Amino acid sequence: MSGTTDDAGESPAGETGGTSSLLDRGRQLWRTARSDIIETDDRVAQLETAERRPVERHSLGNRLSHWIQAILFFLLLWTGLAIWSGNYFLLESGIWGGYYVAFGIHMWTGILIVAITFVVFPYYYVLVDKHHQLLEMADIQVSFDIAEAFVGLKKYMPYYHDARRAYDEDEGDWIAHHPMQKTFFWWIAIFIGILALTGFGMYREMATESTWWIDALGFMAGWLAFETLKQIHLLLAFITAVMVLFHIYFAALPSNWDVLKSMVFGDVDAFIVHSEHEESTGDQPTTGDGPATAADGGQAEKRESDVTTGDATRGGEPTDE
Repeated sequence: MSGTTDDAGESPAGETGGTSSLLDRGRQLWRTARSDIIETDDRVAQLETAERRPVERHSLGNRLSHWIQAILFFLLLWTGLAIWSGNYFLLESGIWGGYYVAFGIHMWTGILIVAITFVVFPYYYVLVDKHHQLLEMADIQVSFDIAEAFVGLKKYMPYYHDARRAYDEDEGDWIAHHPMQKTFFWWIAIFIGILALTGFGMYREMATESTWWIDALGFMAGWLAFETLKQIHLLLAFITAVMVLFHIYFAALPSNWDVLKSMVFGDVDAFIVHSEHEESTGDQPTTGDGPATAADGGQAEKRESDVTTGDATRGGEPTDE
């Protein structure tokens, strides 16, 4: 009997412990999200004395795909407005008339921008240039800081602009992005995808001799009425145009001119930091001035002192690797 009683009493305790552990993890996650990024990322603490040098932020493929995407979006907006309003200024072409010219440009431009948005640009921006676009804790921390500073609950982080220009030489990665950059990346892709599907849905309804690929891409015609597809298409076109205007506005701000230039020329004057800083210096021998640290990279006297410790200097200075 006593054994049965003990077994029966263990289940609620285990459930309570599991719930308590889950709550503790939630509280810890909340505290981490609300904490200052400089407290959780040692690389940010290195910014004060970090070396600065030009680093390629956007590869040639990234830059070309970005500006081709921009041109294609402008053509889509122009021809879409022409079709919607019936004003075919500069699109009149002899016997074909403005509508057919605008429609042809609109359709093929839409196909090209889908290829750029979902294949070419992500390949160069994410895989080649390593601008990671998945949500990270640093993004949440920065978002909280910016939101609270925006409403006056705290001051803006003085090192935030520097963190966005900090390059982790060990990881080959940029340590911070503006949270709206990742948001823009995902929403613009989602909206362009829906615009393409609703556009081909309408085309399937209008085509007198539809081909297999129009039928496949226009599958939404079987779900929604033509007018509904048109309303969704126009609404998302307006929202996407506004998003692009805000994107242009923020890129043109004086504080972002160096990043804007990097989308033309490639390089930006970056802060060089090291993710292996703590590991490489944790067991280093000390000198008269104390243990060597990566943050001491800007002090010539300290670097000379570190030379006497052999391999310990590799944690404090950037290498050519």
